[in-house]
Amino acid sequence: MIVMMTIILGGVLVPASSLVDEKQKRTLNALTITPVSLIEVYSAKALAGILVSIIMGLIVLVLNSAFGGQPMLLVLVLGMGAVASSVFGVLLGSLVKDINMLLAVIKAGGVVLFAPALIQLVPSVPQWIAQVIPTYYLMNPVLEVSQNGAGLGDIIGELSVLLAVIGVMVVALVMVIERQ
Repeated sequence: MIVMMTIILGGVLVPASSLVDEKQKRTLNALTITPVSLIEVYSAKALAGILVSIIMGLIVLVLNSAFGGQPMLLVLVLGMGAVASSVFGVLLGSLVKDINMLLAVIKAGGVVLFAPALIQLVPSVPQWIAQVIPTYYLMNPVLEVSQNGAGLGDIIGELSVLLAVIGVMVVALVMVIERQ
């Protein structure tokens, strides 16, 4: 759960708060009159979130000696989770107006984001409920690889769903950018 928190919070908060800060200070408007396009600005924010997420996730895994038998597969899963979190962060940052609204949305959505981990802690709750929430497809592969020694063949279905979630968010983000 700690790995999932670091990946999601790093990926969401860094680009979202950066974009909201740029909007509040009106520097985002100034950037758009330069040769830099809005999609390049958003991509840079997303890349910063991805890097922070991966680095923080790796630090947590190193501190807990939780790489399991396939560290490269675990890094791939962390990378995909970082991309998903960061794209969500850019999408969120492009939609909210100020930092107070951003923090309110993150606080309110935190229960939903971390629900798969909470559901897994309570075995009497039907586990299929967690599979409805997109963060399950980050959390479960990390658990399977680090704790159960799963291989790529064991988690390919969950990674495919995570990739589809990333695709849907990218399409939504492109639509938001075109509208702006």
